[in-house]
Amino acid sequence: MKLEFDPNLDYQLTAIDSTIALLQGQQRINTDLRFTKTQTPFAVVPNKLTLSEEELLQNLNQVQKDNKITPDKTLVKITETINGTAGPVKVSYPNFSIEMETGTGKTYVYLRTIIELHQYYGYRKFIIVAPSIAIKKGVLKTYEITKDHFKKLYGKLPMACYEYDSSKLSQLSGFTRSSDLEIMVMTLA
Repeated sequence: MKLEFDPNLDYQLTAIDSTIALLQGQQRINTDLRFTKTQTPFAVVPNKLTLSEEELLQNLNQVQKDNKITPDKTLVKITETINGTAGPVKVSYPNFSIEMETGTGKTYVYLRTIIELHQYYGYRKFIIVAPSIAIKKGVLKTYEITKDHFKKLYGKLPMACYEYDSSKLSQLSGFTRSSDLEIMVMTLA
């Protein structure tokens, strides 16, 4: 049995389009990893946000207005302490969420949103942190069953999705250095 996915459900397209609109004005990341003898083959290929917090807030307010949500006056931020070799460093970054009810296709939406972010802005690195092992396995299974569907919608994409495995640290190296669209799925459990 093969599942069919409807790529035109309004509420799913609204969620995807809202995420793309949130980053309106973001510079596209164009990475060319054809190495010459003078370049190092160990370059890291990062996602980079070029929008200021003011631009993000402006975009967020427009998305909220478009979706009939009361606009926020400030960005919601997450602050973390990261322990490095130079000691602890506090890092603060904006936090956004798309909230959908159970059974509405959240996993499909965020996988498709990842592809759209790649198409629009050149983002290539994504980490999905699932709240449980069961949900992590569900994400990986959804990716497998939607691969052909996404290929029909977007053509052949250089894309990989895999489970993080702490016993395979070379996997992290490949993740950071690949110029392909990479999705790593993990859980904190």
